[in-house]
Amino acid sequence: MTVRPRLLALSLTTALTISACTFGSDDSKESGTTDQDSMPAAACSSGEAPSLGGKTSAFDAPVAIESSGALRTQVSEPAMSTTASPADGYRIAQIKVSARVQTNGVFALHPESFVLADPDGQRCAQPATNPLRGALQVSQVDESKAVSGVVAFIVPAEANLSDYAVHYVDKPGSPKAIASWSGNGSAPSPATVNTCSTNRSGIKLAGAKDQEFYKPFTTGDDPISLAITPSTPWSRELKPGPNQPNDVRGVVVSLYVAAKGSVGYIERNQFQLIDDKGNLCRYNELGSDGENLTSDLVETDKPKRYTLVFWTPKGSEVAGWKLLYMPEPSDRKVTATWTLKPRVSASDSPSSSASSSASSSASSSASSSASSSASSSAS
Repeated sequence: MTVRPRLLALSLTTALTISACTFGSDDSKESGTTDQDSMPAAACSSGEAPSLGGKTSAFDAPVAIESSGALRTQVSEPAMSTTASPADGYRIAQIKVSARVQTNGVFALHPESFVLADPDGQRCAQPATNPLRGALQVSQVDESKAVSGVVAFIVPAEANLSDYAVHYVDKPGSPKAIASWSGNGSAPSPATVNTCSTNRSGIKLAGAKDQEFYKPFTTGDDPISLAITPSTPWSRELKPGPNQPNDVRGVVVSLYVAAKGSVGYIERNQFQLIDDKGNLCRYNELGSDGENLTSDLVETDKPKRYTLVFWTPKGSEVAGWKLLYMPEPSDRKVTATWTLKPRVSASDSPSSSASSSASSSASSSASSSASSSASSSAS
């Protein structure tokens, strides 16, 4: 898999559009006001809020806000700030926003893409200048840099913010929301992942020689051959970067390759890794961090070591692995495999069951014998 960055269609140089509420002036006070005029504002009044076609998420739930799902954002429940009131009858509310790239890419995040809506579906204005500490700025987000900040809104002083919702739009002012959060939204339930992907390999293994890791496989004739010995796969954390997604960890396999009789050829795509469910593990054909094999020639009597890096989702629990070797990757013909089988717990082991059964039988016989002996002595 070749990872290619994508750029969200939103310029970092977009000018900040000023949204503001219109408040009464001192002239109105001089001309006289009624008790009704001086009552606190009951709702926001900056136009209709954007609409969402899908499900609303719970506050703080990570939600994809880009078509590929690469960029995910979390939004906190709105809360009143302690910042001075911008006008009579109004206060400053805030939401905390964080965004990170799950896979790869470079994206822009604009504070005016976040919209606070009251229960009647009306937009709440953002102040011309965000007065809050840690204000979210127009920012660039990539796999190595997450972004967080606070967005301010002007709301009625008596507003019950628990009934308010937050929407995200791809462009400030858009009538359509890409994501929404509210107190009634749904939160994703955590799922246990026990595969390295959902992509079934489809590679035929018939006729391939299967063996344990650290056992060499020799391909070629006796005078001219290439011996390949792989290590057992092991897990390694991958740093955020352009060579691998942010949501995976590495599964590393070391290769020891020795040529005999002639120079041997080896390349990265000759090797594939599948999990114990038969799913094909992803990797970067151009190389993840720490990988050192693209294609190479191995001279006789000068063995070489290589490192392969495959991917599995962060938090996944894969029980077993199988490394495949295909001399001609385009033919998809596997000639050798190395297997690390899932561990069998003591309670599931056939020998354990047999031992338990034998122990139980022996205990029963001993108990029966003792009981018979005691009965005979008594009589």
